[in-house]
Amino acid sequence: MSQTNENVVQTPTKPGKKVKLGNAIGFALGDFYGGGFGQLAVFLPVFWTKFAGLEIDQTQNIVGIATMVSAFAALVVGALSDNLYRYKFGRKFGRRRFFLIAGIPVLLVTMLMWIPGLPLWLYFVVYALWIIANQMIMTPYSALPTEMTTDFNGRTMLSTTRMLFSGISNAVIPGGAAIILSALGEDHAYSYQVAMLTFMVIFCICLFAAWKSTWEYTPEEAGIDVAAIDAEAKKPFDFGEWLKGVGQLFADFFTTLRISSFRKHVLIYLLGQSFLDIFGQTWLFFVLYDLNKPAAFASALLSLSIIGEPLKPVYGWLFAKLGPRKLFSIDFGGAILGLLGLLFLWKSQGTLDPSIWNVLVYVITIWWLIFRSLTWFIPWNVFPFIPDVDELVTGKNRTGVFVGFQLFLRKLTAGFAASAIGMYLATTGFVKDADTQPVAAQNGIAMVMIGWVIAGLAIAWIISLTLPLSKKTHGILVGEIERLKAGGKKSDVDPEVKKVCEQLTGVKYEKCWPESAE
Repeated sequence: MSQTNENVVQTPTKPGKKVKLGNAIGFALGDFYGGGFGQLAVFLPVFWTKFAGLEIDQTQNIVGIATMVSAFAALVVGALSDNLYRYKFGRKFGRRRFFLIAGIPVLLVTMLMWIPGLPLWLYFVVYALWIIANQMIMTPYSALPTEMTTDFNGRTMLSTTRMLFSGISNAVIPGGAAIILSALGEDHAYSYQVAMLTFMVIFCICLFAAWKSTWEYTPEEAGIDVAAIDAEAKKPFDFGEWLKGVGQLFADFFTTLRISSFRKHVLIYLLGQSFLDIFGQTWLFFVLYDLNKPAAFASALLSLSIIGEPLKPVYGWLFAKLGPRKLFSIDFGGAILGLLGLLFLWKSQGTLDPSIWNVLVYVITIWWLIFRSLTWFIPWNVFPFIPDVDELVTGKNRTGVFVGFQLFLRKLTAGFAASAIGMYLATTGFVKDADTQPVAAQNGIAMVMIGWVIAGLAIAWIISLTLPLSKKTHGILVGEIERLKAGGKKSDVDPEVKKVCEQLTGVKYEKCWPESAE
């Protein structure tokens, strides 16, 4: 580990192929799987409690614990992918695309999740394999655009098509599941099995297309000195140096928390995403047992998320125009209103005219889904500015470290949230394999899906009000970095610039920009 960056020279500009539309579409199909991965998990708790004989707390603990385990897998896969060219295996099969094709048989094995009657431990092992496979595939996949081209237009084409196909999967998978469940009858285990096998096969085809349509750096293009690595491999293994490298890797991750803007950003991100996970994992239960509608209806409502795709350019315009702090307020306020609307739908059943209720269920769901998509959109548009803030403190660009640590924390909180759902619902008298639930369980489902999520988004909203990052403050920060890079003295800093830099970093200006960076 300590030798991760040794025997690596300056990466040359990629001379290779030009990215064409076909390459971009093939690459983007990989994120049809990446975006759709979470959609299948919406159906799993219902399947396990209705057909596999699991209690609700057992179901959610499987999801929660396995997700937390996968957080560490993400760190391992990231490090392995970066360093695979150090080994003959990687130089033969590649360090990025190999994981796409290797993931296909793993995904097919995980179809065991959808077989009733298996022991609890096997469901855990297979689900853990399913979620670890997602890390194994998507971590190297996300690095491909950087290696395929240095051309701005080429990378823009890749990222744009990727976001499009990821968003489409969020609508196509619930919509397709609704059609299959309606056609085969959702009271049968095989209806879910047919739906999930269909999408699993589609995922495998998409990953094959991504593997076929993309390319990556060769060891030489990546700046790897193969001869030096082979010579080094002949030396005896130094456990002390290896252990030191592992320690440094984890130390680098935790140093990201020194940056004030990152601490606030990651709290907003984790609260928003984790409570959206909670919504997703209880949505089917809410529709089935609180709204007394079939699973196919719940899936059809989720497919309305397609409305958010053409709005993404609008989100981008608002982000640039208003800045993250104001847009977060609009987002969280709108999302909370949408959740209160769902509460109204539940409470107004039987008292409101059915035709009016049916119209409102679509209007309110669409409203909620728009703001749900915005809750995903804003943090990932804030994140690219965070490494700039860190650069002023460290003098380095550590984007990869921030990505890895953020995803690590994301999996931990997602796993904890899943387990918390199960433990709470188990106390409400939730009955497995039931067509209806007792009133206490219905109230518990609503409390989790509406009450918990409102509370989480409200906390994120409060934190977002303190986020100092904006177009103006970022411009001041970048200007100061450029001044220091050009040889400017820290003692000559403008007082207002100094104040902004300290607000963004949370570090005294005198401790920023180490001497080694000058």
